[in-house]
Order: sequence, then structure tokens, then C-alpha cells
Amino acid sequence: MILKKCGFILLFVPTLILAQNPNPSPDLDAYILEEMDYENLPGMSTLIVKDGEIVWVESYGMADIENNVPATDSTAFLMASVSKLFMATAFKQLEQDGQIDLDEDINIYLPFDVFNPNYPDISITSRMLLTHTSSIADDWSSMDTHYTIGDPTITLGDYMEMYFSISGVDYDAQNNFNNNIPGSDFDYSNMAADLAGYLVEVVSDELFSDYSDNHVFDLLCMENTSWYLSGFDTLNVARPYDWQGGQFNPYAHYGFPGYTSGLLRSNVLDLANFMIAYLQNGVFNNNQLLSEASIDQMLTLQVPDIDDTQGLNWYTEEIYLSGGGVVDLWGHNGGEGGSSTELYINPDNQIGIVVLSNGEGDLLYVVDELYDYALSLSTSGVGNPSCEDVSMVHTVIKKPAIQVYPNPASDTFTIESEKGGLVSIYSLLGKQIFKQEVRSLDEIDVSEIESGTYFIQMDQSRIQLVLQ
Repeated sequence: MILKKCGFILLFVPTLILAQNPNPSPDLDAYILEEMDYENLPGMSTLIVKDGEIVWVESYGMADIENNVPATDSTAFLMASVSKLFMATAFKQLEQDGQIDLDEDINIYLPFDVFNPNYPDISITSRMLLTHTSSIADDWSSMDTHYTIGDPTITLGDYMEMYFSISGVDYDAQNNFNNNIPGSDFDYSNMAADLAGYLVEVVSDELFSDYSDNHVFDLLCMENTSWYLSGFDTLNVARPYDWQGGQFNPYAHYGFPGYTSGLLRSNVLDLANFMIAYLQNGVFNNNQLLSEASIDQMLTLQVPDIDDTQGLNWYTEEIYLSGGGVVDLWGHNGGEGGSSTELYINPDNQIGIVVLSNGEGDLLYVVDELYDYALSLSTSGVGNPSCEDVSMVHTVIKKPAIQVYPNPASDTFTIESEKGGLVSIYSLLGKQIFKQEVRSLDEIDVSEIESGTYFIQMDQSRIQLVLQ
């Protein structure tokens, strides 16, 4: 089923299910909705952490158009290359425990040899893999052939051997490597990241997915995060979409065997815990993910003479402030078919931002606005999200503080609230078109407002309204 944007206006209504936004902002909602419209994004989840707690969380639009599933704070999105931050975290755990050396030849760990045929005597190291300086290239002519509907059917180990072993069916001396000396130049490489993920598997003697579950996700109470679709109810996974010819076109949920570089699926609430751990010197709710020294190294420029933004898979991104000025945040973005993602942190002021979408567009403008808003927010002192409450947070549906009926409405509707107050009606792009003081039970005349979908705001409560 393909839907035209003009016929799918419900797409751009903020979702009100699940976690309550502690610092709602109609102006910020309006900006995000306008960006979604401009970038042609069907759904989006956004979150800010500050000083160890969630200070903003809001979701918009649709996770699955065909099944009429809205995006919520618990909706899992395809992370694309943000996945690399988790791969690097697992790798760093082994490195800090002395099980692997960043600067040793990777061949002392691998069951098959990997070398650039243009420079067969020069070692490739793990640090090169994690900084995109290994001289390993992505040969998309072979990589594209391994995309599947559903989970991948080839194991990570088999895939690495197919690509890197000289006897592998995907080995191509010309296209799998570039002409640069290993360690001398930056060339972004998904296959290098997957090889680092495979090193985790070999050294730990655990499947990478199992290692992640046991040593990363469990520590961070990330119960709605998985490398495989089999770990989810697929209706709670945002379906990926592209936008062509004025229509949203769905992709089937897909996979690929090099999953450690881009196939993680997670939601903003789980990602909040990950960001908090990095902002708190590796600790989340008294669970030690990484040492403080390891966090410092991850967020330190590794090859400044080659690339002045690159840490260990983390890199710096410039964020523009509304009052002028630029700030560098550490993080990563991601882009796959029907997926756009951004995750960034600033250890200096303990702020973390994540924006996830199931469309193909630029999300950095939303990151800019969220970061700008985060600077103005105060924290309540509630501390880290509770692991005991994590499953409840994802399942409880809160009754709105205001009730509207009938809905859909025509010329009038009734609004019911506890105390009454100032009620506003906003268009989908956030323009205020109606404002009135109301009693706890009151009838509103909307006969002069055009038919369409709007949202009603009263105090910190917001609800969708359809006028016929």
C-alpha cells in the first residue's frame, strides 16, 4: 500500500502515548513537524538527556503507515551507522580487559589473514578499523547482493571470510581495498567496522549479538534493543520508507550479514541509558559499562593529522546555536534505506541528543534545535531512569489530562478537564489558530475552522483533534 502525503495528514500529529514529556514545548513541536514535512519523514522519535536524566521525549507521525501504527517513545527504529557506537563499546570492553590490543596486527587474532594486497607487508590494526584508516574499502557491488528480507541468513564470521580471505567468494583485490597505505588516509568503511565486530566475536568466543546482550544491553537495561528482527514484535519496529513521486513507499524489514556496522534496532528510551553511561564516565545506575579512562579514549581524537574529527568510531559534529556560535558534539549519524538517525553527547555540560526517523532526510536541524532547547532546561534531580521501571515505562498508556468529544467533530466539540484554563488549537505545522479560556466542562465553537487534523494544547497536555 502506497499513500500520498496529501491524503495522510495524520502523519504529522505528535504522539501522546507512553512517557510524559517533562518539558513540553509547542514551539519545538511545531519546528520538528515542519522539518518532518520538509524532509518527507513519516515518523520520528526525539529525546534529550541532561545531568543523568531524561528532560525531553516526544514522538511524531507514524511508525507503520499500512497498519496505522503511530510512532511512540517505545518504537524501535533501525539505527543504521549509529550501530557502530555499540560495536565500538563492545570492542573497547575487551581492549580495556587486556584481551585485545588496538595497535597489534589483527591477524594474530583472526582465523584467516587480512591484508591490503597493494601493501601485503604492512599490518592492519584494530585502531585503523575503528578510525576508518585501514585502507579497507566497501565494495557495494557485492555487499548489496547480501541484503535479505528479514534477518540475515549468513553468519558474521562466514561473511567476513567470504570478503577478506583470498579464497572467499566475495574477495576482490581491487575493489575490497583502496590504494592508500594502511593507517595513512581516511576512507569510511562499513566492512572495516564489521571486521572489528568480528574480532569481538573471535576474542570473546561469543557470537557478537550474544556478547552485546550480555555485556552491553543488559548492563544498560536496554530491553527493547536487538541486532535481529526476531528480537521484536515487528509492529513495534518502525517500517522504513522512502519518498518518491509524492508518495511514501515502504520497504520490507530487511537485514544484511555485516550487521555490526548498521543493523541495530532500538528506541529513544533505551538510547537514553547508553548516552547517560557515556556522560557519567561509563556508569549507569551503578553498572559499569566502561572505565572512565576508556570513555576518555573513545572521545579523544585518534588520528588528528589524518582526520580532525575522528575518535574510536565516535566523531565530532558541529552544532549551530540559535544565538550564534558553534559547538562540537561527540556522536554518530546513520543512514540506510528508509532510516535516518543522529546521536550526540556533550560531556562538558552533560547533554545528550538522539533523533530517529524511518525516512530518508537530514535530521541535523532538529538536533540543533533540541540542543539549543536543552541548554535552557533545568533538571529535577530524579537521576538515572530506573531499571526496575523500564518495562512499565514502555507499556503503560496514560490517560490524557483533557478529554475531547466528539472527535472527529464538526461545528462544535466539548472539552473536559480537571480545572479548566487556557486552551489553544494548533495547525499541524504548529501555527496557533485558536485560543480561549474554558471551564472544566465547556463547549467550543470551531465552525470557522477549516476541516483537517489539529492538536489541542492545555497546560502540559496535548491531544489530537479531527474536524470534519
